[in-house]
Amino acid sequence: MRALAEFVMKGRLQAVAVAGLGIGTLIFAWVGVAAAILVLLRKGVTEGAYVVFWALLPAIAVATIGADVGPLTMLLGAFATALVLRSTEQWASALSMAVAVGLFSALLLTQFANGYLVSLLELVQPMLQSMRASAPGALPVITTGDVAALIGVSTVLWSTLAVMLARWWQSLLYNPGGFRLEMWQLRLSPTITIGLVAVMLLLSKVGGDYRFWAVMCVMPIVIAGLALVHGVVGRLGLGRVWIIVFYVALLILQPLWVVLILAAIVDSWIDIRRRLPVRPTP
Repeated sequence: MRALAEFVMKGRLQAVAVAGLGIGTLIFAWVGVAAAILVLLRKGVTEGAYVVFWALLPAIAVATIGADVGPLTMLLGAFATALVLRSTEQWASALSMAVAVGLFSALLLTQFANGYLVSLLELVQPMLQSMRASAPGALPVITTGDVAALIGVSTVLWSTLAVMLARWWQSLLYNPGGFRLEMWQLRLSPTITIGLVAVMLLLSKVGGDYRFWAVMCVMPIVIAGLALVHGVVGRLGLGRVWIIVFYVALLILQPLWVVLILAAIVDSWIDIRRRLPVRPTP
């Protein structure tokens, strides 16, 4: 990964090549997006916008020819998220922007690309029918609004991961350990938390085609919760084994997700990490 990051930073041609090829392969689209974002974070908006512009070409080609808007929404979402991160140096604000882009993408699709959503829904109908046959009543009726929500959630998730990968690369090359400290300190402000919860409740209240859109608002809170866990473990010097145990428990115990979300919300008000002693890792 370090070698790839070094190659990207050699010049415009190398950055455009990695970004374009990554997006064009679909599987490594988020790596290609991260390459463009690395240039933006390190060299500024002008250089970053240049690489993003050329990366848009394969993303648009995939959207029009391959009927997959994922790489395009991911690239645009990551670009907007990285702009906020670079200008504010606040991950909480950057994550809020990622949610805004995800919601806006889903809204645009429902308003202007309903035919595209219908085609995607028809594509997965055989699988959905098979699942309903094997477990009657377990799966709700899926609508085009749900498909738009899935694309929005994917946009928030993958654009955030792409920016995080780019930030990690930047730390690896120019500021060793910086990304880890940023993640340990990531914390939502009370204002952002209230805003996310309010939008989430509003979308849940509307229901219908918007019933799953609230998931986009939950994602920054989950990320803040994970950052809280990493920060507490790091601050107390507990070691990586506790992180592994936590993630295994998170996979096994579903109620732990609720605890994680509530902890992140509480942390936005009382800053739990600041109240803990700093201990060296044994």
